[in-house]
Formats: sequence, C-alpha cells, structure tokens
Amino acid sequence: MFRIVALVAALLGSFIASAAHADRRVALVIGNGAYKQAAALANPANDARAIAAALERLGFEVVSGFDLSNADMRKTVRAFADKLVGADVAMFFYAGHGLQVSGENYLIPVDAAIRSEADLDFNAVKIDLISRQMDRETKVKIIMLDACRDNPFEKELSRSLGKTRSTIVKQGLAEVGTAGGTIIAFATDPGSVALDGDGQHSPFTTALLKHIEAPGIEIGLMLRRVTKDVYESTGERQRPWTNASLTGELYLKQGEAAGTPQSPAATATAPAAPPAATGFDDRQMELAMWQAADKSGQASDYQEYLKRYPNGQFAGLARNRLEALKNKPAGTPTNTAAADPGRSVDQSQNRSAEEAAELQIGLTASDRNAIQRRLTLIGFDTRGIDGAFGPGTRNAISRWQMSRNFMPASGFLNAQQYQALITQSETVYTNWVVQQQKLRQQQQAAPQPQPQAPQPTATAAPPPQPQQQGPSARDVLQGVGTITDTIRIFRR
Repeated sequence: MFRIVALVAALLGSFIASAAHADRRVALVIGNGAYKQAAALANPANDARAIAAALERLGFEVVSGFDLSNADMRKTVRAFADKLVGADVAMFFYAGHGLQVSGENYLIPVDAAIRSEADLDFNAVKIDLISRQMDRETKVKIIMLDACRDNPFEKELSRSLGKTRSTIVKQGLAEVGTAGGTIIAFATDPGSVALDGDGQHSPFTTALLKHIEAPGIEIGLMLRRVTKDVYESTGERQRPWTNASLTGELYLKQGEAAGTPQSPAATATAPAAPPAATGFDDRQMELAMWQAADKSGQASDYQEYLKRYPNGQFAGLARNRLEALKNKPAGTPTNTAAADPGRSVDQSQNRSAEEAAELQIGLTASDRNAIQRRLTLIGFDTRGIDGAFGPGTRNAISRWQMSRNFMPASGFLNAQQYQALITQSETVYTNWVVQQQKLRQQQQAAPQPQPQAPQPTATAAPPPQPQQQGPSARDVLQGVGTITDTIRIFRR
C-alpha cells in the first residue's frame, strides 16, 4: 500500500500544477426563427435558450442572442470576440436557417432578404467570420450547427442566378474543414436537410440536451450518442455528422462516467468509490494509480486500484492481470516487463484472452508504429510513437475502445477492432502520409549548401611567456637579489 501511494504521489506531481488552473470557457449561442422574409421556424430560439442555460451550468461564459437582425447578429459576434481574449475553450452553437453557396456556409439573420449573390455578402453572416475569431484566440474550438433546415432562400437564390450558375447553391450546409484543436458537429450530413421537429426542440438539440451535461463523457463519445439518438428518433431520416481534429480529450463536465454493469455479486461486494480528490481531475488520479499498479505488477496494487475504481476504465484489465497472477506458477517474476526491459508487457507468458487475441493478429513493428500514429491522429494520444505498446499506448487503445463501445475496453486489440481502427483513421492517416512525402520531396529539391573552401590557418602565436615577478625564493637562497627581495618572498 505504501509503495503504490508513493508511486501515485510521484506521478501526480506533474498533474496537480496544471489541474489547479481551470480552463476558461466562452460560448456564443444564437437562435434565429422569427424570419420576416420567409416562414418562421418554431424551435431555434427555444433550442438556443436551452443550450445557453446548459453551457452556463457547465461553467461557460455565454454570449447569446435570439431572433437577431443582421446588425444585432454582427454586434453579438463582436461581443463574443472581445470576451474570447484569454479564453482556453471556445464554443459556438447556432440554430436557424443556413445556406451553402459555392462551398461557403452562411447563417441567416431574421431580417435578411436573400435574392441575389450580393445579398449574401451584406445580409448574411459567414460562418468563417465566427470561426476566425475562435481560431485567433483559443486552442480548442467547438462548433455545433443546427442550421440545415429546408430553406426557402435557396430556391430564390437559385432562380436569380439562372440555369448556368444555379448549381452553386446547394441544399443544407457544406462540409467544413477543421484546423488543429477543432470539433464541428452538424445536425445532419453535409448537403442534407435537418428537421425542425414537432416538439419544443429540434431532434438534434433534444439529443444534445440529453447528453451534454453527462459527467465524465469525452465530447467525441457524447456526440456519437447524440447521433444515435437523432438517427433513431427520426426514423433514420436524419443522421448528425461530426468532423474533428482534436489532439486530446475534452470533457464538458468532469466526473466519473457510469461503468459497465457488473454481476450482482460483484456490485454487492465492491466498495463505493470515495469522493474525488480536490485540486486535480479524478481521471488523472485514476490514470496515475493504474500506471503505478501496472509498473509494480503486484496483486495488492491492482486490488488497490479496483478498490477505488471498481468500474474504472482499466478495471477489466486489472481483473485480467489479477487472474493471471493467481494462475502463475510460484517463483516466477511478478512483473515480466520489469524483469526483462526489452520485452513489451503484452509479450508475457501469462496472457489473458485479450492479449492472446492481439498476438494472433501478428503485428509487426511497422504495424505497431502505424497503430500509434493512427490513434494519435484521431485524438487518442499514445505518449510517443515508438512501436512499443506501453501504458501510454494501452491507455489510448482503451479510450478508443470505449469511444467505439468495444467492451471490455482492455487496451488490447483483436482482429475486428484492428480493422475498425484502420477504417476510421484511413483518411487522416493517408493525408499524413501524403504530407510527409511532400516534405521529403521539398527537402530533396532544396539546394544543398556548397562546401566552403578551407580558410588558411593562421600561424599560431607562441604562448605568452610569464612575466618575471622578481627573484624567486630559490634565487634568494642562492644569494641572488636584495634584502628587500628576501623580505618580500617570506611575507608571501
């Protein structure tokens, strides 16, 4: 027990300083439904008010506006931009009409009349105007657009442009590229139309309100749950779509998520987890405890982890390790990785079913590097890309498994999960490979510096001779020098 406490204390040293400073979060929420030049929408203002209230409960400083004119909408965006200075996380939620023209997305104020392409510049608000403010001031950006309702301006604008150019006006919103640290959620697929809904809120906002305040849920998983609810509630007519380039995990509400249900016996005997420690994130405490237990390989340390986190993200893996230790012959090392530093943890002779399934894939060193790269590119940092599946990689795999509802989230891949990871990350991984090839080509094409002719070596000057400071003690003893010299020598 004392050993694991000491290890946890050491691992938490780097966490507490950063966790003591809470992120500052700022949000812009706009809902436009009372349109004057088109049929009004019933839900956007209700949607925006409910989302604004939820974000305030989550600790966001919220700038909001409802049924805004063009002038008021721009003033509200400016107020948001001013508040963003010094913020860590920025979020934008919009409900109302939107248009895409020539691949650009526009949000429509309630007083807008959109009959020509020029009207878009003066009577609508480009999404880029808002995203630029977020990119300028914050590292983490969240954009949620419930703005794909069937739009009458689309038809008017298409007619005004004529047959030859009407194809540049398309249904719904266009796909938006993401810079690093951005996640964008659309109420439906790009180019498709979302439903306004028959209830108090649209289907997308209804699902978002259901999940946005769930504790301990990473935002990517939260949005996948929203997608599932919307898809089912609309009879598979509407499917939300997300584009993300986050480089880490983002939790809108801290806390421990509900774990995988256990057997009644396990539930009855498992002690309740103590309250989360103050001053740092409890997820960091859990990770530190797991890393300490995994480093020691002692059954008592795995039991200590399970005592505090019976439903934690590494609980299944801890139980597997305990079972392996229980069946291990007496006299064998308790931590094969520590006994042989050159071996990976997953190469232990006492393998669980999950470890054995991963070994059956036959991963090469190159495959392991690619897995780490793919996980990192889709937002699950492996803490290094070296082909060695240590605690950082196992943690990343476990978090990815939970995001895809692969249970148990053991931290080991089977063949099905390996293929799912490749499929999910193929686009971003291919783009990364192409970028690396371009960089290598640019480096090869760059002119090589010409070797310079050796400069003539200057003749080394003779070392300076020490200055004579008068007769030495030896000289005085040999009768050289004066009485003054003798006195000076012996006074030194």
